[in-house]
Formats: sequence, structure tokens, C-alpha cells
Amino acid sequence: MNAAIRSKIIDNVSSEGFYSFYGKRKDSLERYAKFLKKNPLERTVLGKLKRIIPELSGLSFEELEFAIDILRERDRSLLERVEYVSGLLSLPARPVGHLLFIVDPRNNPPVNGLLKGKVESLEDYAKWIEETGSLQEMGVINYIMLESALCFKKEPVEDLDIDARIKGTDFTNIKELRILREEVQSLDRENLKRLTSELKSVHPYVRSVLFSRSHREVVIDGSNIVYSRQDTPDLARLDDLFVNMAKSRVALFPFRVVFDRNIAYTIGGFQQERLARWLSLPQVETYSPADEKIIRLARQHDAVVITYDRYLEHGVGDLILLRPEEIDENLGI
Repeated sequence: MNAAIRSKIIDNVSSEGFYSFYGKRKDSLERYAKFLKKNPLERTVLGKLKRIIPELSGLSFEELEFAIDILRERDRSLLERVEYVSGLLSLPARPVGHLLFIVDPRNNPPVNGLLKGKVESLEDYAKWIEETGSLQEMGVINYIMLESALCFKKEPVEDLDIDARIKGTDFTNIKELRILREEVQSLDRENLKRLTSELKSVHPYVRSVLFSRSHREVVIDGSNIVYSRQDTPDLARLDDLFVNMAKSRVALFPFRVVFDRNIAYTIGGFQQERLARWLSLPQVETYSPADEKIIRLARQHDAVVITYDRYLEHGVGDLILLRPEEIDENLGI
């Protein structure tokens, strides 16, 4: 995969507004895929398909319906189906691959958006199929999310005042929080007082980062926290941790989160998308064994570690290890 495209995918997935775009895109694609399962297919549905993929406009409705039937066959590999339909209808691989994605978006890779002009031949498509095996590394959990990342366009940044920028900043957006903290810390007493009173509804961790005079970097043992000595992992425990971190007079900022590499296989169901959102953040990573990376980062950055683990086998007497419930306004670090 082109490094620039890979970088753009990662950037898009972690951008404000992406998950709203993805949710709408997911609903739209899945709804349209259901229409394409009807037999016979409605002409209006096929007509829309031709508008979505202009290269199909020269096909008759019968040819298009026949192509869809072939692409649905599971007794041939994905690549064999695309190759067969491409040869049968004298079409490049990309529009056929795009058709296959629309017919079954959960099980086939997209080839539109940023890939237009990049994946055209059958060889390009074969290589792309291989590369989509590393979706998790880009913070992407399925092909629909990948397609959304390929098509997402950021809204132009407005010149907002500091109040609006703070209200629109997620507590995980370290880059923006750094900038805002510097601006807030430079305010005079009167403006600081006004801002404090007007921002009571923002996330408590954001308030802590912006208004605390001192701060200390933290490394969070992500897998340990989401399990929290329970049998079932729950990402809500990580969200709760940030609310708890806001109790400290010393801002626990900036933060890093390290998960065990197998976290994607232990978090399931509706939490998969939330996990993908965490993993898309630049300050969140997976590593195996996670303990080693957590300890190394803590030492490199003189950071506090938040975990229930005591790392007894690692000799960490030089580190501060905090359990979530030990974080309060009297915390001295």
C-alpha cells in the first residue's frame, strides 16, 4: 500500500467527525446491499448502481444482474470471481471489485475513494487483497470502516474562539489538548475565571488538563484496566478511568495507553468499534508482552503507571504504580 494512502487512512480514522460519517456510511451500504439480494432486482436499484460505478453504464440490466449473480458465488475465490467477470464483460478490475464490495461490503475490500487510479488492474487488486489483511494496524476493524476512511473528507477548520474549541475537543485528542493548555495557561486571571465558569459541562479530564497548574505524564496498562480483575473485558472501564483521573490536582497528562497485542481478539461485539477508535489514536498502541513496553515508556518519560498489576517479576521499585481508586485530589506525585 502506498505509504501516503496508509497514513491518510490512519489520520482519517482518528479525525473528528469520522465515526459519525462511518455510521451513516455503514447504514447506507448495508441497506443497499439488502436491496441487491432481492430476486429479481428492481431496475431502479440497478440504475443507481450504474450511477455509483459509471464504468457499468454500458451494460444492459441483464448483464449487470448476471455479473452480480457470479460475484455472489462462494465456490470461487474473490480474485477468481473478479477476474472472470472482468474478462466476461471486458471491464477493468477496479469497477468489478467496486461492484463486489457494494454487493457484499462486509466480506470484500473497497477500491474507491483514495484508491481511485491506484488499484486498476487485476494485479493491483490481488496485491490490495493481501494488504487489507493488516486492517487492525490502521485502527480499522472491517471493510466498511476502511471504505469510510478512504472516502472521508475533513471539514475545513473554522477560526473558533477558545471556548468553542474546548467544547469541541474530545478528551483523547492529545494534540489539541496540548495547544489549548498552553493558551489557557497564558490567560490573565479575569479571562481564566470567566473560562472556568463557562466550561463546567466539558469532560472533567479536559478541565483537569487545561486548568491544573502542574502535570505528570502517565502510562496506562490498557488491557489490565479493561479487565480490572474481572473475567469479561469492558472498555467502559477505560472511559471511567479518565473521569477518575480528573480528580487529581496534578493533571495526569499527557497519557499513553498500551494494550496487549491480543486485545482485538478478546474485545468483541459492539465494543469492537470503540476499540478501533482507541487504537487509531497516536498515543495508543499494542505490544507483546505489554508489561515490558509499559515499564520502558514509564522510565523514558518519568511517567506514572496506572494499573492493578504490581510487575513483581520486573523489579520496578523506581516507578510509581497507581491503582485507579488511589487517584484523588490528595494524590502526591
